[in-house]
Amino acid sequence: MADSRMAGAQRRAWLSAALLSVALLVAPLLFWLLVPRPAPVMPARREPASALLPPPQPERAAPREVEVEAPPAPPPPRETTVARAEPVRGVVLDPEGRPSAGAVVRCRDEPGMTASADTEGRFELPPEADGCTATAAQPPLGDAEPTRLAAGRDNVLHLVAAGAIAGEVVDQSGRPVEAYLLAIESFVPAGDAVRGSVDGRARQVTDPGGAFRWNALAPGRYVLTVSAAGRPPTRSSGVDVEAGRTTEGVRIVLSQGATLKGRVIDAASRAPVVEAQVELDSVTSSGANAISLVLTDANGEYALEGVPARGPFSVRVRHEDYMSKIVSGLDARGAGSARADIELRMLDDGGSREELTGIGAMLSVSSSGVTIAGLIEGGPAASAGLQQGDVIVRIDGENAKELPLADCIQRLRGPVGTRVSVGVERDGQVIDVTMRRDIVVR
Repeated sequence: MADSRMAGAQRRAWLSAALLSVALLVAPLLFWLLVPRPAPVMPARREPASALLPPPQPERAAPREVEVEAPPAPPPPRETTVARAEPVRGVVLDPEGRPSAGAVVRCRDEPGMTASADTEGRFELPPEADGCTATAAQPPLGDAEPTRLAAGRDNVLHLVAAGAIAGEVVDQSGRPVEAYLLAIESFVPAGDAVRGSVDGRARQVTDPGGAFRWNALAPGRYVLTVSAAGRPPTRSSGVDVEAGRTTEGVRIVLSQGATLKGRVIDAASRAPVVEAQVELDSVTSSGANAISLVLTDANGEYALEGVPARGPFSVRVRHEDYMSKIVSGLDARGAGSARADIELRMLDDGGSREELTGIGAMLSVSSSGVTIAGLIEGGPAASAGLQQGDVIVRIDGENAKELPLADCIQRLRGPVGTRVSVGVERDGQVIDVTMRRDIVVR
């Protein structure tokens, strides 16, 4: 019995120890679950190394072909094979088939594309000339027929044979004029050749029968000018010259001129101007003017023999102490003489040197015809809106396309206050203007 009590006491002691152990284990767990916990202290956040670097650049896509709809290209004006990059070569031959050294080859559809033939007549143009229509020129021969060039072949351009004019110069009664000056006043090439110039310088002709012959002329239409002592320049009608042929039977009637008389005086003092030169002005653009200038005498008087008996003409008066003056719109009207008294103004230091009456336009001859080469500021032409480069096609309603330069000049000049209508071609359009002639100083 005592043993059972001891055993029970041992069991109670073991159970108490077990319960105590469990309590010691459970109490901290209950305390951790039931008591609020302070927020954890977080360590300072360190930025990654990449944050210190520049921001990354957007990734560029690899280039790729993109189809873009482009506006349709205009069709080329001619067939071309420029891709071959092969120069266009050829040769220029004269009418006898011999090489024509120095001939100028020009693409008509590309005016700036030219070449000169070498000593063997050969030429070379850039690849861009492939397919162009070209001509060749070498005065006095006629231009070669337009030929389409092609790269890769030997292109041949044939110059056209020259022609000639033969005729005679007579006076009003039909008698031959034995000595005179002869010149080409104007020339319009035949066919589609570019309007050009020829060596039309005046040449002295002496022949008992008044005969003349002008050789080595390119095909086209010519106007000749003839003048002799006491006989003002006279123009022929148009003379057509064909390749390799002589145009014969040309007859030019050289009439006796009139005499222009007058007095030249100082515009301020009215005193006579002694030894002033008086001469015809712009009666011809060829230089075929056999009428010599005259000087004023001690009274300022002059007598210029051989001025045109009919039609407008101009004279130029010069003196070293005075402004030169062009007096225009003069006309003897078929009489034997006419009179023109002229006033000159003294020269100013650094001032104007010439005075005239007209529209204030300088004219020249271009491939298109008689062209306005310049305008005087404030003059009638400039005020009317005419421009440099305008081509004169009408004067007072008359066709001026084939008028010589000198004729156009005389028709545009005239007395102060008179009117003149002019038609000019500009950018393919014809513009008509009417102007009042005025004194122009330059």
